[in-house]
Amino acid sequence: MEPTTQRRAGLPVRKQGGENGKEAFTAEEVKRMMEDLPHDKYGDSIRLMLGTGIRMQELLALEPRLIEEDGSAIHIRQAVKTVSGHMEIGVPKSRDSVRDVPVPEGLRPIVIGLRSTEDKFVFQSPKKEQPFDPKMYREKFKDYIEALGDVRVLTPHSCRHTYVSQMQALGVDLATIQSMVGHADLDMTQHYLHVQSPVKQKAVEAFNQAFLESKPRSSQIPVSP
Repeated sequence: MEPTTQRRAGLPVRKQGGENGKEAFTAEEVKRMMEDLPHDKYGDSIRLMLGTGIRMQELLALEPRLIEEDGSAIHIRQAVKTVSGHMEIGVPKSRDSVRDVPVPEGLRPIVIGLRSTEDKFVFQSPKKEQPFDPKMYREKFKDYIEALGDVRVLTPHSCRHTYVSQMQALGVDLATIQSMVGHADLDMTQHYLHVQSPVKQKAVEAFNQAFLESKPRSSQIPVSP
């Protein structure tokens, strides 16, 4: 897809150089991360962003109640926001960001593992019932990627760009990608409001076959922030 078409659709455009977080991981890097990241809360959270396209701010605002019991879907209803240096839970980035995200089958054991917490948030701060600090999460992300050795150290937001790039490479149509990542340009929103669930499911099955033939284990070891 041409970059101009992507911009008009409100989709991220892959660029050379990762200074602004808009570079995407390659397919080979995605497979390496899916296979070799630690099977703990942080490693599995990176897999989840790569396999669903959710934003870091949406990830950190996740509550167990927003995840289906069988791990089949995540309901994006809120996001972490920093206001005057303090973290708050607010509405997602835009109207289109409120969405139900289907989870590839190979990631469902991971999602079930992340859901099984008694905390208010899946990623909780040491401060009771507060979400994990985005700055601290970025540091964890960097440490985990660096530890792999042969994967470029990009940003958490690069996982979202990667998801879009890989879905495009797998032949998923623009309307479906648009509805799944919740990133619609106002001029095109009306074209992408009614993508049906079976179409979305077919798209995640394509991702599953490409990157998750061997299902990752669920999170077994809780990791303290």
